[in-house]
Amino acid sequence: MSRGDIFFLSMTIILLCLLAAALTYRLSGRVVPFLVVESGSMYPILKVGDVIMISSVRPEDLRVGDVIVYYKPGTSQLIVHRIVKIARSGVYTKGDANPGIDIWCPIPYENIVGRWNGLKIPHWLGIGYLSLFLNGEIYPPFGPLLLLILIILNIVLIVKDFVESWRSRGESDQQT
Repeated sequence: MSRGDIFFLSMTIILLCLLAAALTYRLSGRVVPFLVVESGSMYPILKVGDVIMISSVRPEDLRVGDVIVYYKPGTSQLIVHRIVKIARSGVYTKGDANPGIDIWCPIPYENIVGRWNGLKIPHWLGIGYLSLFLNGEIYPPFGPLLLLILIILNIVLIVKDFVESWRSRGESDQQT
C-alpha cells in the first residue's frame, strides 16, 4: 500500500467517524456541539464563519454575560447571543452588535441548547464558511448542488473500482 493510499484511507476513516458522530447527535435529538456563526450580531467577539464549541448547561448555572445558543421561540432557528438578564420565566438576550434586547425575549429555559465555552475555530480558516456554503446559507443553491455532485461522483468512482476489481478477479480465475 502506497503512502497516498494510506493517507486517503486515513482521511476517509476520519471523515466517516466525524459524520457518524454528527449523525448520532442529530438522531438523538441533540445539537452537535459545534456550531457555525451565521450572522454578525455578536461582532466583534464572534464573526460570521467562526465555528464555536458549545457545552450543555443547567438553567441554574446560567449567569448574566454568558454567551448561549438557543432556539428562537416558535422556530427551529439557532441563535447565539449574550444573556443580559435572568428572570423566572427565562433569560433576556442581546447580540453584542445589536442596539437592544431581542424582541422575542424572554427565552424559555427549555429552548436553551448550551453555553459557548470560549473555544472557537476562527472564520479565517474557512471551515465555517465551507459549512455555510454547503448548507446553502451563503450562495444558494451552489453549495448543496456541489455537495450532490461530489456524492454522485464518489458513488460512480466506487462502483467503477468495484467493477474493475471484480473483472480482474474473474480474469485471473479463468487463467488458472
